[in-house]
Amino acid sequence: MSRKIDIAFQGNILQIALHRVGRSRLYGSTRRIGLDAQGRECASVLLTRDGRHVLGPGSTAGMYLDEKGDVVAREDRSCVDERWQPAGGAIAVSDGPGELTGPVPAEALLEGVVTAVYEVAASGLDAALATSLAHGDIYHAPNAGFFLTNEHGVFLLATKPARFEFIGRDRQIVFEEDDDDLEYDDLGFEPV
Repeated sequence: MSRKIDIAFQGNILQIALHRVGRSRLYGSTRRIGLDAQGRECASVLLTRDGRHVLGPGSTAGMYLDEKGDVVAREDRSCVDERWQPAGGAIAVSDGPGELTGPVPAEALLEGVVTAVYEVAASGLDAALATSLAHGDIYHAPNAGFFLTNEHGVFLLATKPARFEFIGRDRQIVFEEDDDDLEYDDLGFEPV
């Protein structure tokens, strides 16, 4: 499923189509195949709770139900927030097109947590932006994430702010001890 976002770059409004990249494409996937004694592939089955029926592959299904118990088609679903109001999704830009900033240093990626990876349709990019990205530059889009490129294409890393401070190897960590509460100082884990 593709979605589109609007961004502003050097005064031009660009409508960019995005396609979410799944985990198996990012990290690869493996599949274990069970074989019987004769080397034939085994199939997974489910046993009902009472043990009377064996359910083979394809005999069960997942579905979405509304509050009345009626089936809802996948394409009829919508995102809502905690107040049950329609939500535009994790990377929707709500206040009009956000202006791309950049190029930004690669360290700017450390200020956020990547929540999703989207492949960008390069046909929607401005020529100057595409050239800059091809040279390794990274751009930040407010309320969206970071645009960057590699040999496989142009990508948007959807991010949310990190709630922790990045610690490098050269930083000394200092733990403060609280000596005020001596009651819990000795927990008494001694052999009896």
